[in-house]
Amino acid sequence: MIMSAKNIFHILAILLGYGLIISGFFVLGATLEDNIKLLDIFMSCLIFTQFVEFTLFPLVNLNEKAHKEVGMLGIHLLTVNVCSLLSICLMVAGIMNDLSFKIQLIGQLAIIFIALVGRLASSHAGEKVEQCYQREENQVLGKKWLKSTMENLMEDAIQTKELDEMTRNKIQQINEDIRYITPSCTSEAKEIDQQFCQLAESLRVMMRDVTINQNRIAEEVEHLHRILIRRKNAR
Repeated sequence: MIMSAKNIFHILAILLGYGLIISGFFVLGATLEDNIKLLDIFMSCLIFTQFVEFTLFPLVNLNEKAHKEVGMLGIHLLTVNVCSLLSICLMVAGIMNDLSFKIQLIGQLAIIFIALVGRLASSHAGEKVEQCYQREENQVLGKKWLKSTMENLMEDAIQTKELDEMTRNKIQQINEDIRYITPSCTSEAKEIDQQFCQLAESLRVMMRDVTINQNRIAEEVEHLHRILIRRKNAR
């Protein structure tokens, strides 16, 4: 797979950042113990990676409708900023107060633990946002199905010239009343939605021969209206 120029520049920027961090510690931190120097280099690269991840590879995907990243963004940024600040403060305190390697190692491990907990919390928040989105989508799905089915029936009613005006007006009224249905994904609502759509499709078939089915069409349209009333009351 051929990488794009954008990805190449991203990788070069990351490698250059790592190079500057490592060279900076070896040039300016010559007095540091080797183990402390390596620890500080590792933590600095980790901090750099966190910010590069956010700036070069944005968390928010505008093509994803659920936008679960939005729910996790606040916790993620708070965790990254706080842990990065704590880590830098510990590095500075270690240099100024000549803290031992063990103390600095324990402190940095504690900061990494906090960062991991924060990342877990942000991931959990993102999942909650996605679950809410899916629940809302399921609630709206039934109404969309009713609306689409009813629009098809209304179109057939308009094109069927033999259909009496009273029945056509009743179908139009039902089509308008669909707008006032509350989205719901309960088992009762789903069952009524299915009954409504099945009857609407049956009416479309009956309209192919209005002369024979005129009376039955009128009866079934009334039945369709009663189903719609039941659907309005379903929660």
